[in-house]
Amino acid sequence: MKDYLKIIAAMLIWSTWGPMIRWLGLPPTVVLFYTSLIAGCIVPLVLKFRGEFPPEIFSLKYWYLFILLAAASIVNNVTYFYALGHTTVSNAVFTHYTAPIMVAVLAPLLIAERLQKVTIISLPIAVIGMVLIVRSSGGLDINSAHLPGILAGTASGVAYAFIIIYTRSLSILHLNQKAVLVLLWMTALATAPAAILTDYTLNLRIILLLCLTGVFHSTIAPLMYFSALRRVLAQHAAILGYIEPLAAIPLAFLFLSETPSLVALFGGILIVLSGYLVVHARLTAESKS
Repeated sequence: MKDYLKIIAAMLIWSTWGPMIRWLGLPPTVVLFYTSLIAGCIVPLVLKFRGEFPPEIFSLKYWYLFILLAAASIVNNVTYFYALGHTTVSNAVFTHYTAPIMVAVLAPLLIAERLQKVTIISLPIAVIGMVLIVRSSGGLDINSAHLPGILAGTASGVAYAFIIIYTRSLSILHLNQKAVLVLLWMTALATAPAAILTDYTLNLRIILLLCLTGVFHSTIAPLMYFSALRRVLAQHAAILGYIEPLAAIPLAFLFLSETPSLVALFGGILIVLSGYLVVHARLTAESKS
């Protein structure tokens, strides 16, 4: 149960990326560089303090999984941020959160994870809830002007699905700490050219916000998420991932003065219900074991 709560907590932290990106006002790749760099310095200290620093950090064993995870993470972030800037938020969110469906299809094929009964029941409920939230904010707007953003959002959804699968694979191998470190270092390295060549301005407020996101979004959330996936199925983590867009409703109300519609609230209830079904199934399994 504790691991499922870790997934939920990480999703709630990541749900604040939207306001953070708006407040920072920096190109996405620049934000990724600084937050990854900050977290890449903090995470080793945290792991060392907890006695969990991976001794095989420079081992090349399973190197292909680390490269695939880093590539999927970079593609996911860049394409999702691009989608948010080149189509409606509804289009970007809807296409990005096709990821749980892809996980349900790919996990049995790639990591031999049997599709569970609770997934078959809860996933459609979550998808319907997501569709209702999207429709309440304007619906899926498909035309030629929005096509690049829609394609980018779809690409981010595919990349997000592979992130969950690769993270689950590495966590099962007890390489979750190393995965966090390698992911941060490779992301910082890959986005460094953008941070060097892009024209932008840093002031005290932006630096403080970058430090805040580096600590919460790139340190605390990944450490919780990666460690939890040692005992949480990829398909369950994917369904709980719908909590992230669900949290956008109260965030929009608090920070943007956007009052949610009844349809959006009902969609949110369905997403909460789907998450409850997954957690309840886990509790039932634990009580029988």
